[in-house]
Amino acid sequence: MATVDVKQRGEMDSALQWKLEDLYPTYDDWQAALAEVQELCSRFADHRGTLGESGANLLAALKAEDEIGRRLERIWAYGMFQHDQDTQDPRGTEMVAKAQTLAAQAGEATAFLVPELVALPSGRLDAMQREEPELSAYAHTLKEIERQRRHVLAPGEEAILAAFSPVLGNADNIAGQLANADLSFKDAETSQGEAMALSHGRYGQYMESSDRRLRQTAYLHMHAAYEEHRHTFAATLDQQMRTAVTGARVRHYGSALEAALDGRNLPRELYFRLIDAVHTSLPSLHRYMAWRAGKLGVDRMHFYDIYPPVIELPERRHSWQEAKDMARAGLSPLGDHYLEGLSHILHDRYVDVYENRGKRSGAYSMDVYDVHPFILMSYTGTRDSVFTLVHEAGHSMHSILSRENQTFRNAQYPIFLAEIASTTNEHLLLQHLLRTTEDEREQTDLRDDLAQKFLGTVFRQTLFAEFELKAHEQVEAGGALTAEFLQETYRDLLRLYYGPDLEIDETGTFEWARIPHFYMGYYVFQYATGFIAAAALSRAILKEGASAAERYLRFLSSGGSDDPLPILRRAGVDLTDEASLTQGLTSFEAVVDELAARS
Repeated sequence: MATVDVKQRGEMDSALQWKLEDLYPTYDDWQAALAEVQELCSRFADHRGTLGESGANLLAALKAEDEIGRRLERIWAYGMFQHDQDTQDPRGTEMVAKAQTLAAQAGEATAFLVPELVALPSGRLDAMQREEPELSAYAHTLKEIERQRRHVLAPGEEAILAAFSPVLGNADNIAGQLANADLSFKDAETSQGEAMALSHGRYGQYMESSDRRLRQTAYLHMHAAYEEHRHTFAATLDQQMRTAVTGARVRHYGSALEAALDGRNLPRELYFRLIDAVHTSLPSLHRYMAWRAGKLGVDRMHFYDIYPPVIELPERRHSWQEAKDMARAGLSPLGDHYLEGLSHILHDRYVDVYENRGKRSGAYSMDVYDVHPFILMSYTGTRDSVFTLVHEAGHSMHSILSRENQTFRNAQYPIFLAEIASTTNEHLLLQHLLRTTEDEREQTDLRDDLAQKFLGTVFRQTLFAEFELKAHEQVEAGGALTAEFLQETYRDLLRLYYGPDLEIDETGTFEWARIPHFYMGYYVFQYATGFIAAAALSRAILKEGASAAERYLRFLSSGGSDDPLPILRRAGVDLTDEASLTQGLTSFEAVVDELAARS
């Protein structure tokens, strides 16, 4: 495999890098801003004990909290971006540490606010809102405080928890350090006997290779390293989930799941309904596994046969200009206003486009309310890289439209809604590509790509969600998360989800140790619900046209101004209705039918 010459950041075209001067002209300006927020945090104590006296007092405190939040967001972003654009630069690491310290200080300084409001007599918050009309901008925040009243602790207790927050999240840091710094992997091997260095970054590439021996050895050697340290990873996961279970108990929740979902105001039933709906649709996944086995010409599918393309198409690279043109064409059904915002993203240096030496891998979009969103990616010219661009642009447009229509506080949309915006863009681009190619082989490849997205985002993430549920329940029942328990649980779920056409390699049953999302507290199920919702929304936009697009733009413009399910319901998708989940999964069945018909 040829080694790509990765340039130093300073050697690259700055026009294709994000413009951090939009945040702060210089490092000294960032330092000054940091000192200003420290001063705001120290002065916030002046609001203690005054909140219930009048609506004006409450309004002043909430505005002061917003001011800290807005400035801190900008400070945090600048430090993180400096670090991520070149992780070899020690100053970026130092800036992130300073931002983390400031965030903890802000959390401690403002920790009394919610407990003090919760301690007010029933009805006092409503009375203050009637007294002070400007509090209407905080109506959703105050409603949420009232809703979670019984789960908020006394001010001193909340301050202690805020102070301990960096320590309580250490299981994630330990597991990440072990995985990224201390694990070593035996080389993978090609069918020609060539040794290939194996790393986290190269693993995904190898799993998509047409060389089955390379895929097999990459898969087995990757997970053999985790197997060797299985007891340590089991201990960190046990600590993580034990912390979540204890935290839920301290805050008077019946379970860690209830605590996690209540923070997002989502019903527990949604979690179980998703698992049940996916279980019902597993026969279609099993058919897809059998179809893949036939196309790849293998007698028995293994996990390392899931990701390679079934059709070898000539390698095609899209220039950055072509990627921008594809994004605009694919997202054109969303209308002129959406395309205007997209143009700013693509042409005004919101995107850090290409890889440079030391740049953080992966991709993300982060919004700074008082500036604009920033996208980090490492564009390679592949079709997947174009999809990454439209995915992150979906997050950025969600932020832009929320900022145009909402206050700082109400513009902060929850993760549950965030993944819908990004995935809808992917659906629209894929349908555009299907409409504009007449090549039968490329159409099959695109449909297989859609099936892969369903597999990775709905089925696989729901498998993770079910594993996470079983692990938490083991702790809540007084048990421990031993390596043996985790391996057995994961093995059983692999058999259930992937069906009889997948041969399970024993080493692969330690994959649970490799999944960082298990340290994020009932997070992954939102990928599945988001993908299902996005499939329904994109289908409506393409079928109904402007009316559905307008509903969707109102959804993007809502930010976090209401609970997530009502916001989504107004866009036309009701995830509390079992039919919505079933319909989304029916789309996968239709894709599998189309693939089978083309064989």
